[in-house]
Amino acid sequence: MPKFFTIILLSVLAGCTTNQLHFAAYTSETELAALIQQSTDVDVTAVTGTENCSACTERSNIVWHAANYNGALYQGFAALPIKDWETFVQDALESRPQSPTKVKVVIERIFLKTWSDPAYYACQAEISVFVGATEHKGKGIVKIHAPGQQLIRADLATLNPETLAAIRLSLKSAYLNAMGRH
Repeated sequence: MPKFFTIILLSVLAGCTTNQLHFAAYTSETELAALIQQSTDVDVTAVTGTENCSACTERSNIVWHAANYNGALYQGFAALPIKDWETFVQDALESRPQSPTKVKVVIERIFLKTWSDPAYYACQAEISVFVGATEHKGKGIVKIHAPGQQLIRADLATLNPETLAAIRLSLKSAYLNAMGRH
């Protein structure tokens, strides 16, 4: 009977985004460079699905999960500190008004996780891309071995600025995945 409950518990934990990112492989320098070099040639005309949470949880659509700072098990969920998601997504996808490919992006989920021991930050982006009436779904994960957070006080972490680049790269990866180019 204990084995049964252990299997059930592990199945539940494996399904949550927090654990999926914790156990995901790190993105190599080669993969990061290739992702940065990849061209999108797109004009993002609209971005929706960007409502920030006020009482954020594991299930929030756009959330940052700060955890395990300096060995202590601090855990918290917060809204990502991005005020203008449309501009952020356009920058991430290198949107150009001259591009013949006009798309609308719906953010289905952005989950950023920062961890301190071992130090890493990871972002999973899930989006829908509409080219005309055709919907393409994509998912991208970027995980980098470096600190992504700093603890201001016992119950408050702050996001390191370079972590925003990982969010942009996960969005770009999700777009390329949606369009079948990654």
